[in-house]
Amino acid sequence: MAKNPQTKHVTRKQQNRVEREHRQRTLITAATITIAALVVLILGYGVLDQLVLQKNKPVATVDGTKISLSDFQARVRYDRYQLIQNSLTLQQYAQMFSFDQNSANYFTQQIQQNLTLLNSEQIMGDQVVQELINDVVIAKQAEKMGITVSDEEVEIALQEAFGFYANGTPTPEPTATSFATATLSSQQLTLVPPTATATSSATATTDPTISPETATATSEAATATPEAATATPTEDPNATPTEAPTPSPTATPYTLEGYQQSYSNYTSSLETDAQFNADQFREIFRSRLLYDKVLAEVTKDVSSTTDYIWARHILVASSEEAAVIEGKLAAGQDWSTLAAEFSTDESNKDNGGDLGWFNKSAMVTEFSDAAFALTEIGQFSRPVQTSFGWHLIQLLGRETRPATSDELAQIKQDKFTEWLTGVKADMKIETFDSWVGKVPTIPTTPAALSQ
Repeated sequence: MAKNPQTKHVTRKQQNRVEREHRQRTLITAATITIAALVVLILGYGVLDQLVLQKNKPVATVDGTKISLSDFQARVRYDRYQLIQNSLTLQQYAQMFSFDQNSANYFTQQIQQNLTLLNSEQIMGDQVVQELINDVVIAKQAEKMGITVSDEEVEIALQEAFGFYANGTPTPEPTATSFATATLSSQQLTLVPPTATATSSATATTDPTISPETATATSEAATATPEAATATPTEDPNATPTEAPTPSPTATPYTLEGYQQSYSNYTSSLETDAQFNADQFREIFRSRLLYDKVLAEVTKDVSSTTDYIWARHILVASSEEAAVIEGKLAAGQDWSTLAAEFSTDESNKDNGGDLGWFNKSAMVTEFSDAAFALTEIGQFSRPVQTSFGWHLIQLLGRETRPATSDELAQIKQDKFTEWLTGVKADMKIETFDSWVGKVPTIPTTPAALSQ
């Protein structure tokens, strides 16, 4: 019968060592798992932060409504796309009109303005933040006014933007009829002899019943005076909307199928190049329609007439010179003689500084305010300073005329901007710098535009 093998005896010391090694392995394993979990957590948080948390950070709030970084970046990409498309079109125009240096220079200047915006993250970012704030402000005001935009209205607006009119192409609105000023009064004839009538415009009346002494129909201020020709309007940060231009398909779709194909091609390009999808594109149109409806409501009582004045001026370089001339006028010296001797406005000094007829928006603000404050024919202003120097202004005539379509649009826009500024002042609007350093640079500017 075989003997049982002897059982190996394990000492207490050996047992303790085995248990100690087991505990060490357990701790090492636990530490490794913990470290790995922390790494995964940190990496996961980084991805979450980049993909979700950062994009949900507000760039602005309007009465508690948040405008997210994601919304901001999407609008930047859309605006960049539109600016690039607009610049490429302008480049084609510049080439087409290369025989006309003035026209070519104009198109080139517009391209350079677009490039300045495309190349400046700060300017682009600030502009887009204001666009989005204005969108929210107008949407809130529209809700208060009971103004809505239906999906059907959005669809019709899109169709028309692409040149498809389901009910036929609309008939162009008639242009404004020409306007002739009244015959000069005896007082006006005394101030300005018949040989020195107000500056004529291309649209002046040719009615033979109007005497040669009659003041002309209208005068484009840009050609009447350096103030209008050189004044450069500054962009109002409260003006809205600063939406990019309506898309311009290469071919006009006269059928529903043609529109649908053009729309599909455009939105596909928009999504590929700017990561801006069709739903977001439709919301741009919804915001634009809301803007139009709110503007119409705010400006529904705007008068369809506008005030014009006929005036002349003497322009000098200093307040001291202006004061001397003011004294000479007060002493009864002849205006035209003083204008010829002292005025630095070479375009009109030899005809008494005559500026022709103009409305309030034609001149720089300081000049217009002073000129339109004059109430009596022959009255002249105190010296007025503008960026061009010091002016003395004399009123020669005042009339109320039917506003042209452009004038009426500008009057309405001015009133709406004033209204919007007031509305925003009463709201709690906060902006944040969460967008700084995160302004998209796509679509990239084509090399052809930088040449």
